[in-house]
Amino acid sequence: MKNILSAFAFMIIASFVIQAQTSDSDNPKREKGVQSSSNSIYVGILGPTVPASLNYEHIWTKNGVVNIGTKLGGFYSKFPKVNELTIANGSFEVNFIFGRSKHLFEMGIGWAGHYGNYYSDDELKTKHYGIPTSTFGMHYRYQKPTGGVFFHAGFTASAILLFASSDLTELAVGNAAIYGFQGLTGEKPSFTLFSIGVGYSFRK
Repeated sequence: MKNILSAFAFMIIASFVIQAQTSDSDNPKREKGVQSSSNSIYVGILGPTVPASLNYEHIWTKNGVVNIGTKLGGFYSKFPKVNELTIANGSFEVNFIFGRSKHLFEMGIGWAGHYGNYYSDDELKTKHYGIPTSTFGMHYRYQKPTGGVFFHAGFTASAILLFASSDLTELAVGNAAIYGFQGLTGEKPSFTLFSIGVGYSFRK
């Protein structure tokens, strides 16, 4: 958590330094009551969803400095040659976006779900798995008020809520490990991943 807070402070300071060094003519500002770039489509690598996801975000507010958006994302892929492996994920986040120029800071909270299945040669059956998580992310964001290239980079912390499996033994062992960890530490097992997203923002 200390590392996340340190990264949080660094990104805030860096975004304000960059903003202060950019001239007003090169840096259009968001104005309260005026709709700026509010729709973004981007590919995200790691972060709340592993290994990647295609995301759509909409910014609902028209404030000058602090705005709120929601993001939906997901990924699906099959690998028939690798034990008929299937991987899928989905996420939902609420983002709080700070700043008026193209250099912004975002902080998001939400949930993500991961699903996978594969054919077990040993057991001669398909096994299914699911892992829901709660997420908290902090990112530097590049997004012009007028739209254009979208980019963000930062970190996302995810807490494992439970473990689902079609194998009852694995189901019991997995959840025993999660709740045993919570009993010992007071927190669910968690992990932090670097996160990057690249895409495009639209004016409306």
